[in-house]
Amino acid sequence: MDLRAGTYTIQDVELPELCRQLNTPLYIYDADKIQSQLKILKNAFSDHQVRIKYAAKALTNISILKLLRSLGAGVDVVSIQEAQLAMQAGYTPQEIMFTPNSVSFEEIIQGVDLGMSINLDNLVLLEKFGKKYGDTYPCCLRLNPHIMAGGNLKISTGHSYSKFGISIHQISQILEVVKQYNINVNGLHIHTGSEIADSEVF
Repeated sequence: MDLRAGTYTIQDVELPELCRQLNTPLYIYDADKIQSQLKILKNAFSDHQVRIKYAAKALTNISILKLLRSLGAGVDVVSIQEAQLAMQAGYTPQEIMFTPNSVSFEEIIQGVDLGMSINLDNLVLLEKFGKKYGDTYPCCLRLNPHIMAGGNLKISTGHSYSKFGISIHQISQILEVVKQYNINVNGLHIHTGSEIADSEVF
């Protein structure tokens, strides 16, 4: 389609005209489409009690975060800075899942101090967390399932060479650390990759 011909629209708004008015580059997001996609996702799991969380790393535009919160979606963040953006958008710490990777323990402490749910993705952090918090603050564990999935290797995050998550082959070590420090584990997290076209991997 020819953008110059004024034939491309979102919600009946002609995009070339917006480009002329507002100049380029111009990023335009379709709130109706976002709402529609979220509704499809909610309907797919309507028989189950689920909480859908938007991965802020996809786009931290404050208006998009505000929109998703207004539609009832929680948010998943990978850094304290993303958490701060989410809170600026109106999210409470209880609505935020903090899933960092390869961060210092100080950042985990910041997450706890803010009151967010936290995913721990390695044994070293888990042990430090246990020593400091014991059973006084819950955490989730990010596991690496050793499954190759995703559109390509760069966006596959659950294979055996991935840096993301504690290997499922270390379950006995996880249980040992959890028991030693009486850690309150209240969830498991697994992310196998993006652009998965084969449902069998799930």
